[in-house]
Amino acid sequence: MQDLRHVESSLRFAGVFAVLMLLPTGFLAYQALTTVRSEELSLDADLRARARGVATSIYADVEEIFGRFEQVALARLDAGGSPSVNPRELSPYLRAAFKFDGSGKLVAPFALPRRAPLAQPSPAWRRDARAAQQLELREPFRAAGAWRAVERESVRPGLRAEAVLGQVRAHMAARRFGAAKQAATRLAEEFPGVRGRHGFLMSTVGAFKVNEIAMRLAQRRGRGSDEARDAMEDLVVDLLSVRQWEIGQPGEAALAREAIRLLSGRSEREWLAARRSQLNRQVEQLQWAARVLHELDGVYYRVPAERQFRYLGANAGSAAVWALVRVSEDVFAFSFSIDDLRDELDTAVRRRSEAEPDLTARLRVIGEPPEGAFAVRSLGPWLPLVSLVVQPSDLEALRVSNNRRRTVRVGVVLTAVFVLVVGAYLVARMIALEVDGARQRADFAANVSHELRSPITQIRLKGEALQLGLAQPGPDMQEHFDAIVRESERLSRLVDNVLDFAAIERGAKRYHLRPDDPVPVVVAAVESARSSFEALGVAVVMELPEDLPPLWIDREALGQVLTNLLSNAAKYGAEGRYVRVAVEPREDGVEICVQDRGRGIGPDEQESVFDDFFRSSDPMVRRQKGTGIGLAIVRYIVEAHGGTIRVESAPGRGASFIITLPFEPPDGAGEPA
Repeated sequence: MQDLRHVESSLRFAGVFAVLMLLPTGFLAYQALTTVRSEELSLDADLRARARGVATSIYADVEEIFGRFEQVALARLDAGGSPSVNPRELSPYLRAAFKFDGSGKLVAPFALPRRAPLAQPSPAWRRDARAAQQLELREPFRAAGAWRAVERESVRPGLRAEAVLGQVRAHMAARRFGAAKQAATRLAEEFPGVRGRHGFLMSTVGAFKVNEIAMRLAQRRGRGSDEARDAMEDLVVDLLSVRQWEIGQPGEAALAREAIRLLSGRSEREWLAARRSQLNRQVEQLQWAARVLHELDGVYYRVPAERQFRYLGANAGSAAVWALVRVSEDVFAFSFSIDDLRDELDTAVRRRSEAEPDLTARLRVIGEPPEGAFAVRSLGPWLPLVSLVVQPSDLEALRVSNNRRRTVRVGVVLTAVFVLVVGAYLVARMIALEVDGARQRADFAANVSHELRSPITQIRLKGEALQLGLAQPGPDMQEHFDAIVRESERLSRLVDNVLDFAAIERGAKRYHLRPDDPVPVVVAAVESARSSFEALGVAVVMELPEDLPPLWIDREALGQVLTNLLSNAAKYGAEGRYVRVAVEPREDGVEICVQDRGRGIGPDEQESVFDDFFRSSDPMVRRQKGTGIGLAIVRYIVEAHGGTIRVESAPGRGASFIITLPFEPPDGAGEPA
């Protein structure tokens, strides 16, 4: 309450300011911000409505895509056609169509891969086969015998078939076509259903080699070429029937492609073009089947009702969208490319973007967070795990635009509020500074009064004792004289500190810096305070160097610094019974340390110990007399000398005040500083 009485007028001003300015302005600002928010909500609602329109339009496109597919697919099945033949006629996004029988077995267009692993040769077999292959290049006449030896060593049918194929190649390289045809015929007849290490059906390879040899012989003899060509064409047709193609095994497709290449220039162009087109379509389906094989295994077990389509897939790990339909006892699984569907939807989005350039759409697998979505619509039943998300084309740009619009409309209100808030802050700050300044001035006046009272009381008591003759001549009288002198010096120091602090506050304090030896100043200050330390039972130790270079100092000011530091050591460090004053040269200056073993200073107060009017919050420290300006004067004098001062302390372990003064003269040295 005493502090508040010092700032009564400031508080009245603050109250009037709050009632007449802050409250009305706050109410008007609230109303303005509410209006701006309503406008933003209206714009947002309009954009969301347009986003829902885009989602509905794209949903209609997806519905048309799959509706047309269902009609065409059922029409082909009702006509007895196979959906595996040219599936893209059913839908441009359809990659393959699979047929299951009533037991769930895949019957078209390919067979599932066999579970049995392909034959793997032993190291000895590999060595002998490699040697036979090398003979094919250098000595083809001997290579056939080497391959026969490999065949005798082969136990597994697949390895034996590869050895027979090696004999075919060796005979052909040696131009012994009769023996080559004989070996190829054996390969075709003796190894039905056997696949080699590279996935080729060896009986089919044998049939291909028989026809290839026949075509070469017919070309050499100039007769029988039509029969050889027809036989190769029959083989191509047989290969393209895909009844023996296995998913993941491209051997039959490779043989068909090679056979068509051999027939180039011999067969009719239309026939060759039709077979190439058919081969490409079937290879595309075979590759797609290999890609979705892991999904194909579980498709059959989700069979829908008769002639009802059911859609599966399109989750995060799927490459395909599956459409299932049951017709009689058979189940057909149609595999759509999710990438192709995405491209189509992107095209639809681009078309819509011409009318709605600030919106964009994307597919989202259910479970992914639709960040910034304005409209979300499921694409079921065709894409059951996928939703269509419509959001701003550039969410960040939309945010920037909204922020800019908001800034323009609210700018004036915020400026007014800001000015009033700054004014309120300054008023509060002014009041706080006034309260703090009033408290500091009151504390300073009380402390100075208390400090003055003690030496004045001592001088008065000793003087009255001498005046009244109460002191005995001799040592007792001398003690009274000494006390009067000591208290007078103390009073003088106190007055000097107050006057110096006042001069520092006004900026009128000046120092005369000259090159001088600081050691005598240190010694004089210590000797002046020694009697006080001895009265307290404190041992004073000095550590002084020899041949110290001169420093730029003001002797009187430096003496005042040391006197203040020693006075602090006597007040707060006397219980340690030890004070050390050390002067130590450093590379670029001199350190003067005043160390005690007293109570010490807490780490939270070490930064503030040199502030004006600072007094420790420790009750034991505050019991000591002091004005709170001694260390502030010390800091100012040291900085005027171009030096620094710091404190190193820990509670209960004393304190060390370390002054660093440079050898180099500070700016303006030699003139009053």
